[in-house]
Amino acid sequence: MMKITKLAFTFILLICVASIQSCENEPLDPDLTSGISDGTGNGGGTDDGGTDDGGTDGGGTDNGGTDGTGQDSSGDYWPRAIGNIWNFNDTVYGEVTYDMVETEVIDGDTYYKFDNLLNSESWLLKSGDSYYLRTAIGGFDIPGYSVTTSYITTKMLIDTAEEGDEWVSNVSYTIAYLPTDSNYPEIPDIDYSAAYNFKMMARDLTRTVEGVEYDNVLQVQLTLEALGNPEDVVVQYYYAKDVGLIEFVGDLSSGTLVSYNLN
Repeated sequence: MMKITKLAFTFILLICVASIQSCENEPLDPDLTSGISDGTGNGGGTDDGGTDDGGTDGGGTDNGGTDGTGQDSSGDYWPRAIGNIWNFNDTVYGEVTYDMVETEVIDGDTYYKFDNLLNSESWLLKSGDSYYLRTAIGGFDIPGYSVTTSYITTKMLIDTAEEGDEWVSNVSYTIAYLPTDSNYPEIPDIDYSAAYNFKMMARDLTRTVEGVEYDNVLQVQLTLEALGNPEDVVVQYYYAKDVGLIEFVGDLSSGTLVSYNLN
């Protein structure tokens, strides 16, 4: 039987992990939900409502919303413009290109949409000093089923955060299984929850990636706690001012920026 916790876990790892794990090719049992909490997911896949309380005081929690912390940005650490392109060397997907193709208004906010960000439909929003990544992970089929998930939105970066500051994005999401073969049983939708715990590890670094030296680099650590997964996943992100994400180093995958073109 396929391990449902492993499949669910890989769905929510965003760009940091970017690794869709392989599943066993045996049919799913109809009682996959046994022992799984019903979570807090409501099908919307976003964080748990309320307003953003800032989250840069060493223990803050992002309880929803995309209003930033109320502080002015310290610079642009993930530039947004149609036609911006970042070429990465990824340990999972190989040589990949991430291209901002259009803008889209979602819940009153203007997001920049990627054509494909680490095998997922994704959007980026900057609000004040905060950067939000909205991700739709779906179309992942397993034998006998088409699997989809709801959207999740995570605050990936606060560019005014000082070394040691922390913030949390609590997200809920729903996994839906649609049988594609009448011989396979129906499986109820399953709600999951996860906590994205971020910490500013260092500011104003100089870091060399693929032979290029970048200044004014922020290092952010993510510790991801997901329901049903026995171990946390830890990922280090490196963002260069006026360039964007230049490197990520994680437990399941890593990537380095090879070249870029910004408008």
